[in-house]
Amino acid sequence: MKSLLAFELNKIFRQKSIYVVYVVLLGLVMISLSAQYVVGESVSYKDWEGELTSEKYTQAEAAHDELMKNWNENRPRIEDMRKQGVYEQIAVAKRLDETNNMSINYLRSHLTEIEKQTFEYRKEALHLRMLENVNVNKLYYHKAPAEMIDFVRTFGTMLTGALLLIGLAPIFSNEYMTGMDQLQLSTRHGRRKGVYAKIAAALIYTAFVIVVWGVFNLVQRIFVYGDGGWSAPLQQLFQYRYSPYDYDMLTFIFVQLGIHALGAVGFALLVLLISAWCRHTILSILVSGAIFSLPIAIVVFFKIELGMYENILDFTYTNVMRVTDLFDRFEVLNLFGYPVLYSYAAIVVMAILSIAAARLLLYTMKRREVA
Repeated sequence: MKSLLAFELNKIFRQKSIYVVYVVLLGLVMISLSAQYVVGESVSYKDWEGELTSEKYTQAEAAHDELMKNWNENRPRIEDMRKQGVYEQIAVAKRLDETNNMSINYLRSHLTEIEKQTFEYRKEALHLRMLENVNVNKLYYHKAPAEMIDFVRTFGTMLTGALLLIGLAPIFSNEYMTGMDQLQLSTRHGRRKGVYAKIAAALIYTAFVIVVWGVFNLVQRIFVYGDGGWSAPLQQLFQYRYSPYDYDMLTFIFVQLGIHALGAVGFALLVLLISAWCRHTILSILVSGAIFSLPIAIVVFFKIELGMYENILDFTYTNVMRVTDLFDRFEVLNLFGYPVLYSYAAIVVMAILSIAAARLLLYTMKRREVA
């Protein structure tokens, strides 16, 4: 088994196209980011970082009013612009806290009007419990973790999808084209152990892809923006303003990478399955690529309205790997009268799809016959 695994890993990692694409894509990422040092920006946060109390809110409002008075009388300096940004962040935190408290009060009142032991009651009660744990009254200079989180949603998903297609789509298809499949099928353990080796190699390759761009993302962000802000609440990011999850940014980064990896594993197994069905590598890449890109194309390019079926897109491989839509709002599924959060549902869906793809792959190869 070890020799088979080493053989399959060698087949994957000796593809020069993987490294070419990786270097090109990471190069394009760096160009598009146009990274610049922003040391001075973090300094403006020093006096305000930490818990935001009522006293701090009052002080920030007074400082903002004074700044605006001088702003109108004199030409603003870069330092003044940075202070303005800090005061805006504090004002946003205050509004979020007020909105959160209003939602909590509404839910408490609404629950008294709903019949207990119903899905609606359980759903609203879950929402209330989650909001009660959210604390947005914190401020940190969080540029580094914020950019890391956004990277996974955009470039990270693109990198993972592209490299899984290039690295895994030829695994079976190339063997069909070279006749190697007949040799493996004719050996004693050629089918089952060979498939297990391919699956293990695909999982190791998937981990390699994510770890490489994950390390790049971490190092590049800390180098440019510094190493602070990990304790900032998730709600300080615009995309997650109304998220009911009480994560700080460091915790969410780990959660995000875990769910991204789970989606990537599911997609990797799907690519293997399609490769086993297709005798030509280009066809395998096209079919797998279409499945990966279709959810994005429907929403972004074609702008197709799916109505009640639109939420299905949240559980596609692509959207699970993007992660954002699972955590940016309160969404649940109705499972026999009990609410299940989208994030938990996505984990279950990916696990089921991964197991199904692996079993179907084993069945497909078992049915193969030596020519």
